[in-house]
Amino acid sequence: MKIVVSGYIGKKITGIGRNLICLLDNASSDNEYVIYTNEDMKDDFKFSNPRVTVKTYPISKMSSMKNLLWTTFKFPGIVKKENADVALIPNFTLLLFKLRPTVVIIHDLIEFNVKDKFSPKRMFYRTKIADPLMVKNSDKIITVSENSKRDLKKFLNAPEDKITVIYNGVDQEKFYRMDDSRAEELLKRKGWPTDFILYAGTIDHPGKNALAVVKAFEDLRRSGRYSGQCVLAGMPGSGFEHVKDYIDNSEYKDQILITGFVSDEELVALYSKCATFVFVSLYEGFGIPPLEALSCGAKVVVSNTSSLPEVVGNIGITVDPNEQGAITEAIIKSIESAVDNAYLDSVREHLKKYEWCNLSSEFEKVMNYAKR
Repeated sequence: MKIVVSGYIGKKITGIGRNLICLLDNASSDNEYVIYTNEDMKDDFKFSNPRVTVKTYPISKMSSMKNLLWTTFKFPGIVKKENADVALIPNFTLLLFKLRPTVVIIHDLIEFNVKDKFSPKRMFYRTKIADPLMVKNSDKIITVSENSKRDLKKFLNAPEDKITVIYNGVDQEKFYRMDDSRAEELLKRKGWPTDFILYAGTIDHPGKNALAVVKAFEDLRRSGRYSGQCVLAGMPGSGFEHVKDYIDNSEYKDQILITGFVSDEELVALYSKCATFVFVSLYEGFGIPPLEALSCGAKVVVSNTSSLPEVVGNIGITVDPNEQGAITEAIIKSIESAVDNAYLDSVREHLKKYEWCNLSSEFEKVMNYAKR
C-alpha cells in the first residue's frame, strides 16, 4: 500500500514533526510512504526506514499561508498523481476536498479550551471552518490522548468510530538519564546552572503557563526554601513578551535563564540535572516534554487538567495550574522527593506504553483500515 504524506509541520521540528518522523521510521509493514515537505525543511527529515521517501515542493517553511494553500489545493492532486492508496495530513489544515481516502492527525483542540489563544479572526477560522471540515471530510482521525478524543466528540461531534487514540511516544535511546558528570560538563560549557528548576517547551502566555513557573520560583527563593536557579528552555511563542517583561522586572532576574532553542543533547542534560521539571500548561493535547523528562529520570510536576495526568500516570505530581500557591508547594514537594531505584523502576514500567514500535503498529492499522 502506498501512503502519501503532507510534510508541512511548521518552521521547526517540534512535537508534531517528531511524532510524524517516529511513526514512519518505526513502521514495519511493507507499506510505502512518500512524504512531501518544504525544500528548506528536507534536511530535518531523516529516516532510517528504507520504505520512506522524501520529496520536496518549492515553498519555504516560513510561509504559513502559502503552505496552507499548497496543502489545500495542490496536495490532493499530488496524492492522485502518485497513485496513492491513502493520504496522511499530520498537521492542522483546511481540508476542503480529497481525491483519495484521507487520514488526519489532530493533536489537540486548544482553541476551544484556552480563551484568546489566537487572534479573533484565527479563532473563528479554526473553530468554525477548518476544525469542522477536518472532522467532516477525513476518513479517519488519529489523536494523541483520550482527552483529545473527548474534545473531538464534545466540540465537533466527531463520530466515535472515526477516532483512534495513538499516544505520542518517546525515544528512550535519545532521551535517557545522562551521566551526571557529562551533563554538568555540557551545562557548564553553555554557561548554564547545574542546580535549577526546569521548564521546557514553547515559552508563551497564557497557554503554556510558563509565567507560573517563574512566580513559583520567586516564591521559593523569597521564602528561602530553594537556593538554585530557574531555566526556561525553548523558543518564544505567542505572548512571550509578557513573560520576558515580567522576568526583566523580577528581583531574581539574574537567576532566571531563557535558553532559546536547545539541541537534543542539551535538552537531555537539562532533564537529567534539573531539581524538578515543571510543566503546568493550561491545556495540552498530549504533552511531550513531561514524557521526555520522565525518560531522563527527572521528577515532574504537571497540571491536573487536560491530557497531562494521562502522560505522567501515578508517577508525577499533579496540581491545579491556576493555583499559584499550590504550584509552589508541589515544586518543593517534588524537589524534596528521592530519585531512587524504585522510582526509576516505576518510570521504566510506565514508559512501556510509549514505545514507538508498538505505536507505529497501531498507526499502520489505521492506514490499512482507511483504504477500505
